[in-house]
Order: sequence, then structure tokens, then C-alpha cells
Amino acid sequence: MFAERLKLLRKKKGYTQVGLAGELEVSKGTVAMWETGKRTPDFDMLVTLSDLFDVSIDYILGHSDKDSSVKLTEEDIDQLGRWEAESIFYETFKMYLSLDSFGRSAVDSLIKTERLRCHEQGTLEDTSNVRIRIAIDK
Repeated sequence: MFAERLKLLRKKKGYTQVGLAGELEVSKGTVAMWETGKRTPDFDMLVTLSDLFDVSIDYILGHSDKDSSVKLTEEDIDQLGRWEAESIFYETFKMYLSLDSFGRSAVDSLIKTERLRCHEQGTLEDTSNVRIRIAIDK
């Protein structure tokens, strides 16, 4: 459904595939792949398309026939980013916990080595705004 909706919206706004590709700073082939259903854009691109065509992401994806756009605030976008990060950290931590002692030791060693490398290169990320809560059920 996404492919058909994108093509309809593109034509409705008067864009050619080349014109839309230029607007989005992607290749014409990318737009063509989207419109043939061979690929789908990532979340950030869906937000961009939603803004460009002034329709909801659900409408673009074909999950709704209501084309009215629901604008996300910066706070909403930040919250979505936090949820995505939490999900990634959760899955990574669960994988780590599933390792045996040799695997955990190898991961610990890699993390320490990479932290030292980043420190020496001055590329360590600031984590002062990160709080982590862990709950372990019996």
C-alpha cells in the first residue's frame, strides 16, 4: 500500500520521481524502488515524507485512509528516540546476560579497550544525562 500512496502523493504535488529524489536528497532509483514496493524508507524518511506531503505516516503506509497530518512536536520526537534507544539497550543487555563467563569476559575486554581508544582520541560520548535502572525478577 505504501508504494501506491507514495506515487499518488508524488503526482498530486506535481513531483516527478527525479524531482522528489532531489527534494529528499536520495537517488531516483531509491524513489523508484519505493514506488514499486521493493524497498521502504526508514523512519526518519517517513517523517520527512509526512512533512513534505502534509499527511500522517499512517496514511502514507496505508494503515489509515485519513490523510490529515498529525504533527509530532520536538518533545514527541525526542521521546520516540528515547524509546528506541531503551529498546536497543534492553536487547543488547539481554544478549550480554545470555553469554557464558568466557563470552562476558571477551565483551568486557572489548568495551574497556574501545573506551580507552575513544578516550585517547577524544571521541568519548557524554553520558552524564543517562540514567539506567535495572530490575531483575526472581
